[in-house]
Amino acid sequence: MKIFTKITSMIMLTLMIFSTVPAMASEIDNVEQSPQPFYFSFTGTVKELEDKNDGLIRVYLEKEDGTPAYFILSDDTYYVNNVEIVPGKEITGYYESGKPMILIYPPQYSIDIVAPVIENGFIKADKFDSSLLSRDKTLKLNISEDSEIFWENGVVMNWFKAPTISELELALSNRQLIVFYNFTTKSIPAQTTPSKVIVLSEQIDDSMINIYVNDILLENKTSYIDENGITMLPVRAISEALGYDVSWNNQERSVNIGNNTVFKIGINSYTNSQSQSKTLETAPIIKNDRSFVPLSFFKEILNVKVTDFFENTVVINDGSNMNEEIK
Repeated sequence: MKIFTKITSMIMLTLMIFSTVPAMASEIDNVEQSPQPFYFSFTGTVKELEDKNDGLIRVYLEKEDGTPAYFILSDDTYYVNNVEIVPGKEITGYYESGKPMILIYPPQYSIDIVAPVIENGFIKADKFDSSLLSRDKTLKLNISEDSEIFWENGVVMNWFKAPTISELELALSNRQLIVFYNFTTKSIPAQTTPSKVIVLSEQIDDSMINIYVNDILLENKTSYIDENGITMLPVRAISEALGYDVSWNNQERSVNIGNNTVFKIGINSYTNSQSQSKTLETAPIIKNDRSFVPLSFFKEILNVKVTDFFENTVVINDGSNMNEEIK
């Protein structure tokens, strides 16, 4: 009888949760989104470890409040300071924010970076732009002569002479970095002089973004990330690749896609095919004689099934030709 009661309670709770999803979604549509970091993180204490046959390590851990999660560690995971993963150890795992995830509970994260929790200091992993501002716009780096610079896997920069601070900052820009620091300013964004920086990636300018639509690369199509960290994409090229007719109304300064989807340049209001108006994280703009919309436009307005952004690659797929890999 107790088992039946427990199962019934779980079913009722599940129904209550899913019954609230549409209401929550409608509220989220109107909330201004903050810039996302390149990596999300989870910090917890290791409870159990499991070595899998495929060379992966599965780690079960919990936060202080008991929230559980699994880390999947692979040969590609970067171990900060050669951190040892043992029961009772408090660690932080970093995983790429744009990668698709399996929706299960407890959540399971494929970890790119695993780091110890340090006392009297902070660690931040993110991608930093040409001015050494983090992707989430919360931390700006000021490199000094005392900042130690390390390169992943022992890669060494060959300098003809000792680099200047500006040369170091240029070498660190547009890369994924692990930053160690102690203090920040109270400004927005906060600024810090890091004690140590680990360089994880090759130098890639965020303006160079590849766009795949239904597994086909769009050649010579410009896209960019704006000052708020929002990925802006050329609406005509992508919409036409999805099979839509696109027209421009010069008098109204509006774009029509298909039969009913319409929006006006500079106005953060998009009308979908059901004649429903939605607000996204930013308004459409014209840049270099092209109309740009946020990445979310294709999922929220055109109802495209897959819209992902990771490793400077945008993947848009309407489900007509779903492949497991980008070719």
